[in-house]
Amino acid sequence: MVRERGWEREETARYIERIVGAECQCTAHAIGDLAVEFMVEGYERCFRKDPENFRGMRHRIEHCSLTDQDLIDRMARMNICPSVNAGMIQAIGANYMKFYGERNAYMAALRSMFDAGVMCSLASDAPSGPIGIQTIDGAVNRYDRNQDVQCDKSQAVSVTEAIRAATYNGAYSSFEEHIKGSLEVGKLADMIVLSDDILKIDPMDIHTLRVDCTVIDGEFEYERAEEA
Repeated sequence: MVRERGWEREETARYIERIVGAECQCTAHAIGDLAVEFMVEGYERCFRKDPENFRGMRHRIEHCSLTDQDLIDRMARMNICPSVNAGMIQAIGANYMKFYGERNAYMAALRSMFDAGVMCSLASDAPSGPIGIQTIDGAVNRYDRNQDVQCDKSQAVSVTEAIRAATYNGAYSSFEEHIKGSLEVGKLADMIVLSDDILKIDPMDIHTLRVDCTVIDGEFEYERAEEA
């Protein structure tokens, strides 16, 4: 059946209660601040019943695009792990500036999330949205590459923070930090090699980086062909 409307506040809370009651990790796509508020309220209803176990479940919110400080602080208390698609700023950030105005101060609010201790990760929304290096570029520079427009930078993060969000934090949010997300003895050898040192180049040049090779569990799965 095709749904012709979004979820209502109470409806969202009831579904969250069913999922949490089944001891499953819960998530859903929520982009606007009202949708995020619906999810946060639903999570709070469950959190009040069993705070310690709830925090351990690392419940998520996908996209989590518009979040003011109040929503971020509430997520931090419950250990909610939002997966934020900051790469969309690199793709259509100028449109956000036009249509959302002052609310761009908390669009893809990674800076505020990091400062509040929220375990936020970087999403790619592949194959429909920006992927890979584009997501890091969006998180660090918040520059619309298509329309050549500098967007609001109040939520920009450092290169190392963006890398952590794209690696370890993502693994944490899916209970996989013990096997991947960082280069350590005993973990899967999942990594990429870039065309330049992402920590040494001008951050504004991150979008020019190319992946030279991709290694998954120690096996080379991709190698970029040499240019003629």
